[in-house]
Formats: sequence, structure tokens, C-alpha cells
Amino acid sequence: MPKLYCFFCLALYSLSGSAIEIQPYIVNGSNANLANYPSFASLFYRNNNVYSTSSFCGATMINNKYVLTAAHCIYGDNDLMLNTVVAPQLEDESNFLSSEQARAKAFYYPDTYVDSSSELWRDDIAIIELETTLSNPDYSSLLNSTRNNNFSGADAFEAVGHGYIEGNVRGGTRLLDTDLDYMSTASCQAIYGSKLTSKHLCFSGALQGGYRNSTCSGDSGGPVYWYNGSTYIQVGITSFGPSVCGDPGITVTSVFTDVYDYQAWINRVINGQEDPKAYVVTSGSTRSLVNTDSGSTLQANSTEGGGGGGSINLSIALALLLILLVRYWLHERMQRVSYPLSHN
Repeated sequence: MPKLYCFFCLALYSLSGSAIEIQPYIVNGSNANLANYPSFASLFYRNNNVYSTSSFCGATMINNKYVLTAAHCIYGDNDLMLNTVVAPQLEDESNFLSSEQARAKAFYYPDTYVDSSSELWRDDIAIIELETTLSNPDYSSLLNSTRNNNFSGADAFEAVGHGYIEGNVRGGTRLLDTDLDYMSTASCQAIYGSKLTSKHLCFSGALQGGYRNSTCSGDSGGPVYWYNGSTYIQVGITSFGPSVCGDPGITVTSVFTDVYDYQAWINRVINGQEDPKAYVVTSGSTRSLVNTDSGSTLQANSTEGGGGGGSINLSIALALLLILLVRYWLHERMQRVSYPLSHN
């Protein structure tokens, strides 16, 4: 109860200003050099003057119009999808308001995606199409298309993100990276069972300060990169891990969706050959999200943007508080099992 009370106070405090505090960090991480990871991007919630102070998931830019992330980051949350913005190459989250960003326009994920821990979030991959293009170049060449889960312990890997830092503890605002060690599918299945397949990539990490190098809550949708000797190539998308990030008692600390297995699907999406599962329509000053997967529609009040500051009325505050409480409950529930490393 005291923990819930503290969360309730935090929610009220955040609603009294202009920002909603959504959970943001790599376990045993170091400050990342974005020159090594130019495709990295962050997903934020922003509804006019109401915005999250931390990204709710990581992502990567495929090109200036399409963004790669995890399906569980956005699945089933119409409000989140309607108000998702993408900020590329954000090294410090405190610079979010002044950073380049674009609203989400459409959301794609495979028909076979299963939003369930018992199914290990099968086919946990999504693409976000943007309303306006960003200034970054085409980074599709940084997506792995040559190595099909045939790495070795000698290969070098880096996970990157703005997530929790150790045992589910919040970190700062800087982007972090940590080196990981490749684990075979067979070794991973010994821990997670037969529903884990070669379409997953599994990693462990060195033990430091009581925790293994790992991804954590908030890193979902972000990348793990393989260093091929000259370039960091994205081989995976952060999906799930043990309930305690970096748990020293569990060999496999981080599980990713294998990018290689979804190259054909990615190409179909960016070539306009796949229908979105949800998309935003604008009429005058009103934006609405149409979710074709659930058959639902959510309408927002205005397309007007905004910087920082501003107040919100009581009804909106109470509605947002309810959302926060529900997300908190989901987060606490998922802490008791293997969980998707997301905003929940």
C-alpha cells in the first residue's frame, strides 16, 4: 500500500504541471556515443502540452518516414498510439522538447503477433509510419540481412536504451549502452521453453556490481547492435527478459526479436504492401485513431501542438490519473513474471 500511495502522489504531482511521468535504463551501462548508433530513436507520449518526461520505448529509424520498434510497445493502447511522437538521436531525454520529432500516423505489426507472456510475445515487431518526414537519411542498410542467428561468443554486441539501470531502478536522462554476450537458441530454450524459437535472439551479460549486463524496462523496442568490424548493425529488437533486470541467477538476461527473420515483412510495409493495424485520421483540428485490429476509434480534441507548460482541467487530470494507475497495476502484475521491457 505505501508503494501505491507514493505512486498516487507522484501521479498527482505530474498532473499538476505539464508533464506526465511515464517510466523510463540499461543495466551496467555507459554513456552511449550516438555516432555509433545513428539509427537510434525514442518514443514519447505527447498530447498538446501534456507529454511524458521520459521515453516509453526505444526504436530505430529505418528511413525518414518509417520507424522500427516492438509490437508490445503500442499494442492495444489507442491513447498511446494517437499521441505517440518519435524523436531520433535523442542522447539526453531532458532535451526532448527542443529535439526534432514527428507524430505517428500509422502502426503495423504482423497478423501473427501474440500479446501474451505465455507465448513469449511471438513476432514482437512493429513499424510506425510518420505524419511528417524527419531529416535523417535512410538507415535500412543498418538492419541485419546477412547473419541468421548464427553468431558466436566471439562476436561483439551492444544494447542501447533509456531504460531502467539495475534491478528495476530508474536512471538518469542520458542514453546508455552495454555489451552483451550471445547465447544459442538451445541455451535460451532451457530457460524459457520450447515457445522460444530461432526468431528470437538471446543474450547474457558480464556480472558487475551484483547484476548482469542487460536491457530493462523502458528499453523495449530499442536495438541490439552487432559490430561487424566497421559498423554497428542492428540484429535485434528488445522484447522481454526476467522480472528482475540483470538477475545474476538467470543466464539469459535479454531476449530480442531477430530482425533477419522479418526482412520481407519490413519491405512489404515500407513499400505499401501491408495494411496498418491502426492509423490516424485528421478532420479540421481533430485527430482520431482508427484501430482496425480491435474495431475501435479514439478521438482527440485538437491537432494543435505545444511546447512546455500549460495546465489541464480536472476531468482530464482524473482521466490521466486513471490511466497511470492502470499502467502501474499492469507493471506490478508483470513484475512477478517474465515481462516485456516496455512502458507498462
